[in-house]
Amino acid sequence: MASSNRCVAVFLPSLHGGGAERAMLVFCRELVELGWSVDLITVKLEGPLRQLIPSGVSVIDLKSRRTTLALPKLVSYLRKNQPAALYSTIMNANVVAAMARVISGTRTPTIVRESNAPLSSPKNTVSRWITYKVAPFLYLFANGVIAVSQGVADELGVMAPRMRKRIRVIPTPVISDDVLHQGEAPVAHPWFKRHDKPIILSAARLERHKGFFTLLQAFAELRTKKDARLAILGHGSMREQIEAEVDRLGLREDVALLGFQHNPFAYMSKADVFVLASEFEGLPNVLVQAMAFGTPVVATDCKSGPAEILCGGRYGTLVPVGDAHALALGLEKALDQPRHDGAMQHARSVYGARNAAHEYLAMAGLVV
Repeated sequence: MASSNRCVAVFLPSLHGGGAERAMLVFCRELVELGWSVDLITVKLEGPLRQLIPSGVSVIDLKSRRTTLALPKLVSYLRKNQPAALYSTIMNANVVAAMARVISGTRTPTIVRESNAPLSSPKNTVSRWITYKVAPFLYLFANGVIAVSQGVADELGVMAPRMRKRIRVIPTPVISDDVLHQGEAPVAHPWFKRHDKPIILSAARLERHKGFFTLLQAFAELRTKKDARLAILGHGSMREQIEAEVDRLGLREDVALLGFQHNPFAYMSKADVFVLASEFEGLPNVLVQAMAFGTPVVATDCKSGPAEILCGGRYGTLVPVGDAHALALGLEKALDQPRHDGAMQHARSVYGARNAAHEYLAMAGLVV
């Protein structure tokens, strides 16, 4: 186990393929490069991002069935190891991390990171509803709250007014040298090899709130004017319904659901346009990642994140949520645009992983 005074702990529910988990793995990599020892603690060590754990990171699998059941083991870890700081992300993990800090009686600074707009996020299960209700109280026991965007910070402030002074908006550690290097890798899919038609790319979990049905309707309208293809990266519960909609619209030849990809950056760097059609977000890392390669982007002006990332439309096209016609027009416009050097520089500077890592450390009172 790493020495406690130079060890930072990062607590995650699992390593399934979400933007929050990817961001924290980037944070872990930056910590190692900055000379910190890192303990990556998971409720259950599962998910496709396992193979992206950076070299030099110690992995601790709590082997719990649910995040709440991991509480006693996390308390034991804190008492035994007393790391220099504990960071967590995703609301259920944040709640457990805050509780563990109090119960353990240790002085380890605990920083919770909220990656979704809490008021806009669905509470479609009993456990999510309970977590949402207790989070405002338990977050007060954390030393600080990182909001990934101003929109998330605003909703947190409404949800828990007493927490406002503890909230700080810090750009997510998204763009690292490793991400840019991965963007140079080849893509085996024949569309990207031939590139005989423009390729529109989207990447998100295949869930209803990601707006894929609106995107497919927009793409069907676009194809009446322009010959193009749509590639979708990601997995999720709505895959069969999305595939059925592709067939219903007669798009099978020009739409490909490519599943989860360990290296989405290679696709982003080679696409002609990147599109995000979400109904709500926290801060969509994929939008930043696509911008970092200069790929023209189109996004719904949803709560929250896209308008902040694109500076109100300066670095990409914003369209109303759920408006397939507006999205089709946005895609048509973007397909006629060259690579966006200004957007590339903005994404790489504002969302650079090294700067974010320094700010995350400062939040816990740590310096390099």
